[in-house]
Amino acid sequence: MQRKRFLTLLIIVLYSIVWAKSTPLSQDDLANSDESNNGEKAAQSFEDFPHDDDDDDDDADHNSNDRDIDSDLDDEDHLRVQDHNWDVLIFTQQWPVTTCYHWRENNPNQECELPQKKEFWTIHGIWPTKLGQLGPDFCNRTVNFNITQLDGIEQQLQTFWPDLKGPSSQEWLWEHEWLKHGTCAMALTELDNELKYFDQGLAWREEYVMSRILDLSDIHPDSNNTVVAINNAIVKVLHKQPSIHCLFDGKHEISYLSEIRICFNKSLELIDCDGVKMGDARPIHYPSGSVITNCHIGSPVHYPSLLPPLLRKENNSKTWKFPLVNVYKLLQFLMWFTL
Repeated sequence: MQRKRFLTLLIIVLYSIVWAKSTPLSQDDLANSDESNNGEKAAQSFEDFPHDDDDDDDDADHNSNDRDIDSDLDDEDHLRVQDHNWDVLIFTQQWPVTTCYHWRENNPNQECELPQKKEFWTIHGIWPTKLGQLGPDFCNRTVNFNITQLDGIEQQLQTFWPDLKGPSSQEWLWEHEWLKHGTCAMALTELDNELKYFDQGLAWREEYVMSRILDLSDIHPDSNNTVVAINNAIVKVLHKQPSIHCLFDGKHEISYLSEIRICFNKSLELIDCDGVKMGDARPIHYPSGSVITNCHIGSPVHYPSLLPPLLRKENNSKTWKFPLVNVYKLLQFLMWFTL
């Protein structure tokens, strides 16, 4: 009789172990993944960070895995521009450490080549955009990409406009940016071919070095700052409103500085980014001004200099601590009960 009771309880124990293994998320994990900020939309989490899911068939075969982060402009297809008219150019610089951290969190085996210099922002793209809407993109499908047109600036592009996944995918990135965005920008004489388009990006990168702009307000890598402080540092130098983008790690409740976007009119003059649809970024008003962002306005934004450790693996191991302690106690009870 005692042996049957022991076997029954042993089955219960084994079932509990299987159940614990199949339930990796704790209640705390679920709570952290839905953080809000007084009704404002939270920064995108690593889990929800958009992939390059353009609805163009030509991109499907590339399996870009977030190569083109500007796909967050594709989140609301019903707002997509149907014609090829546009109002502003969005010039985006990305902070490579945050981009690589996001990739590594999703896939620990993902390779990512960071620039050798520590304080080094890279170009993400120049995106023609209609105010209040998304796109347009792929404005001329008869245009091809010819890498030889970039021979004179290719080395500079490898430095300032790189694909962080490495040289093997570098040409793919430039081709994608040209076909998706450059073919719309070419409506301007100043940007009507590959060389002009990419050379303009290099010129803006040289003129608007984000690390130097932030440095003037003592905002450096390895620091935590409010998004308002970051915004004020940029406005102080440029006298124009940028759009500031973060990635939010819901597991650890940390916002990471990801991208800074500035805007230009069709005369290539720097303007405010007001009225530009930027994925989940929204104008947020506070007592002395406003900021266009998807970052948590009341929480620190981390500006990392090194890739943080893969904490998620540690978290997964922690989810086993409590169930295994309970199993151990239960086994002790069974041994005592069957004596």
